[in-house]
Amino acid sequence: MKNIMTCTNLKKSFGNGYVAINDLHLSLRQGEILSILGPSGCGKTTLLRLIAGLDVPDTGSITLNGNVLFDAQHNIPSNERGLGMVFQEYALFPHLSVNRNILFGISHLEEKERNRRLSDVLNITKIEELGERYPSELSGGQQQRTALARTLARDPEILLMDEPFSNLDASLRESMRTEVRDILKHNGSSTIFVTHDKEEAFAISDRVAIMSRGKLKQVDPPDKLYFWPESKDIAILSGACDFISGNITGPTVETSLGQLSLRLPGALEDGTTVEVAIRPNDFTMTPERTGNGVVVDKHFRGDDTTFKVKINNGDIIQCKHKTHTTLFKGIKVKLSPGPYVSFNVFKIPNDIT
Repeated sequence: MKNIMTCTNLKKSFGNGYVAINDLHLSLRQGEILSILGPSGCGKTTLLRLIAGLDVPDTGSITLNGNVLFDAQHNIPSNERGLGMVFQEYALFPHLSVNRNILFGISHLEEKERNRRLSDVLNITKIEELGERYPSELSGGQQQRTALARTLARDPEILLMDEPFSNLDASLRESMRTEVRDILKHNGSSTIFVTHDKEEAFAISDRVAIMSRGKLKQVDPPDKLYFWPESKDIAILSGACDFISGNITGPTVETSLGQLSLRLPGALEDGTTVEVAIRPNDFTMTPERTGNGVVVDKHFRGDDTTFKVKINNGDIIQCKHKTHTTLFKGIKVKLSPGPYVSFNVFKIPNDIT
């Protein structure tokens, strides 16, 4: 799959000396949904604004289909870059109907082409019956689809989405990210999607770029990020994770929970002290008086229950368990690694094995 857009050596700082983007490299593939995932203040929105032409990089280059959008000699204006943006606030015109909101951005086209595109995007986003309604008459999800339809009508080469679900309630966010992914895939849109929500990024993306302090730390499919993080920071950002200490012993790591299988054996010498990444689904729990842990907290989540378990060395780890359970706070449990589970380990500082 060819790259449609490339960012090289991008840097952006602000007047107070704060470096928001630092020597950043990024590529977007044709038809791909790529999420930029990271905490608030890591530079996600700044990166999107640089690509869109709303802010100017200090150094670096941005190319689209081999054409330079920005470098030391060029800076193509935002409205000439062929990009479409969907913001947190949908910015619909309150005095225009859904149809007229969508048509507004393509008013320069001939009437036949305008009507064709309107019909296409109404169908793709499943809002045909809403065409004569006004934004105040729409639900949050309907406004979201209208904003997306308006952007798609312009047929942008790349779609940029900045936290587009942040104004929706939790239940609607979950359904909308599935709907939006289906729409983008049906339309073949190349998309950069900015979010601080790990579940959102994993659900909608072909690849996820983990961002921290202005740099991209790892760019991979969601499952590879989760199971093969390249650093301790990425392990934390890609999902719930606890750490216990251990020592390498052949293809295993010796810990307070016994010998655990290494995900990548042979990378470190025997005796190396490491931190072992523990995911909530890695261990099963069985009530046992002589167990190696004790339940100290319990959080009911509906579909499952998350327990905090203090193990014999005093560390506390999270474990998920089926909802219908007799486990309770204070009970002794035996923790056993699940079948086929292996573990990532990290030296200090943050080197993966």
